Amino acid sequence: MVLGILYESFIHPLTILSALPFAGFGALLTLLLFRMELSVYAFVGVIMLVGLVKKNGIMMIDFALEAQRIEGKSAHDAILQACSIRFRPIMMTTMAALMAPSRLPSAWASARNRAVPSASRWSADSRSHSSSPCT
Repeated sequence: MVLGILYESFIHPLTILSALPFAGFGALLTLLLFRMELSVYAFVGVIMLVGLVKKNGIMMIDFALEAQRIEGKSAHDAILQACSIRFRPIMMTTMAALMAPSRLPSAWASARNRAVPSASRWSADSRSHSSSPCT
């Protein structure tokens, strides 16, 4: 509804939203291909993918409509120009979204090695010293 008001047409929001099922289906097909289950992390990835696809669709439609209105181009020429202009920013955003979670496994591993239960910090020997916070 909001996109319909923004574009003053209902065809452009349908164009944007028509890509979402393909993105979700592609993500689920990829999970099946690699024999992975739909875990919480995979579900968050699917949600991120759908958000990226929607944002990219909105940006391309915006650029195409601007080219049609200002430069008087046909719809086909306008969307081709929008795709060529928006390709690099779309790829940068996608790579940033893909690379950001790739640091999580190493962060979890290093945190697991550093995590020391608070009860084991103070041994029986250290309790007798005056530097202990317990005395």
